[in-house]
Amino acid sequence: MKYKLLTIVTTIGLFFTLNGYTQDFWEKLYFPDSVSIQCLTINEQGSIFIGTGNSQETGGVYRSTDNAQNWELVYDNYNYNILSMALNENGYIYVGKNGFSRFIVSKDNGESWEDIDLPPPSYGNVIKIYCIGQDTIYVSTWESEGAFITRSFDSGETWEYSFITDNPNEYVSDIAKSATGDIFVSLSGFFIGQGGIYKSEDGGATWEYVGLLNHQVMSIGINSNNDVFTGDWWVMNDDTPGIHALYEGAGAFDLIFDAYFVTDIAINSENHIYATANESVIRSIDNGQTFEYIDDNLSSYMQLLSIDNDGYVYAARSKSLVKSINSTEISILDGFITYPNAVGTPLSNVHINLLQQDSLIGEANTNAHGYYQFNDINNGVFTMLPSTTKLWGGITASDVLLYRKHIANISNLSGIYLASGDVNGSGDVTATDVLLIKKRIAHLIDIFPAGDWLFNNQPVMINGTNVTYNFSGICYGDANGSYVPAK
Repeated sequence: MKYKLLTIVTTIGLFFTLNGYTQDFWEKLYFPDSVSIQCLTINEQGSIFIGTGNSQETGGVYRSTDNAQNWELVYDNYNYNILSMALNENGYIYVGKNGFSRFIVSKDNGESWEDIDLPPPSYGNVIKIYCIGQDTIYVSTWESEGAFITRSFDSGETWEYSFITDNPNEYVSDIAKSATGDIFVSLSGFFIGQGGIYKSEDGGATWEYVGLLNHQVMSIGINSNNDVFTGDWWVMNDDTPGIHALYEGAGAFDLIFDAYFVTDIAINSENHIYATANESVIRSIDNGQTFEYIDDNLSSYMQLLSIDNDGYVYAARSKSLVKSINSTEISILDGFITYPNAVGTPLSNVHINLLQQDSLIGEANTNAHGYYQFNDINNGVFTMLPSTTKLWGGITASDVLLYRKHIANISNLSGIYLASGDVNGSGDVTATDVLLIKKRIAHLIDIFPAGDWLFNNQPVMINGTNVTYNFSGICYGDANGSYVPAK
């Protein structure tokens, strides 16, 4: 069964702050409005898989291989819901659901499906699936007796019990692994004495409680530095719900963002944190020190997040699916600006406008060391427009002589030293420029047609990595680069 896109997908603007400026973040993707989204994942090839269903709808697995322009129902679950999905390193798609045959797998990108039997007493709904490598699977089920995880080290051929609690109506809501191999699970429940975070240092054989009892913890995200971030749906005591962090080496969780209804957390390759919170989507690019809302009517009330291999963020709720317009694998552009004299004097207080296709993206000023930095830069070609109010100076008869020798082909100037002689902005150094320089030395004129300062920067390409770009600024007329500007 295929669904064809009937209307043009329009990009609607969501504004978020980037160095004081705004740009669109989300675009709406097509998804059939006859079914409700319950879970989603994106494989390495960019195929989107969505699990659907509720009490009034037929559940199933839908697949799109063309960025959500078309959808195909690749698994029909009839009157039952698809509740969870996970991919392993082989690209196998594991799907959890309610009803009969609750755990299935596709090894061919959704073309065919196989049932996998879970051991008793795993009779409840499959809430969470977590895969490690090619063979290891952790499966959380909601049992009447309490939270329950089974694990398999052979792709589901055999199973063993891993995590069990005896609190009715408590379940494991999320599972995550740190870079050091520690397994973390979050629990959610409905009564005092339930919920919280547990950790295993031996692959799930034994567990220890690490915090947040009485929190309805719904999600866990762990960055490459082994910092653990958790999200609360709500709390069952007087604590404040929100996003908590257990930073590497810390002994306890800290509340870093007050929030409710935190249903999902996703962290990209640059350790930027995305979360659904307060019926919005929020983001932190400084490891949880600050958060910003990246939300509008497109992305409000989102419950699910996923980040693909190219760094694009997907968000979903019920019958709505959106995607970030640009990759979130954003980069830093930085560098030093110096004067091209013998000591390379740093140029402080140089103001830089950063442009992309004539649109102002951000602004920065160099510090006392001549250093500038732009954060949160998407891929593309960027132009920097530097300017300074530093005094012009350092030009003498020696500079005039160097320009005259170049014009007469006696000795040649090059690079920024040659360009500094084009004081009338004609594109070449001529006798007219020499005359203007002599007039300024004699205080007959106060400024050159081209201005006081020249910078030799060029357009910069950003392509998924941080870029350091150093360049120079020189006073017009300083052919020998002898000037030492004041700090």
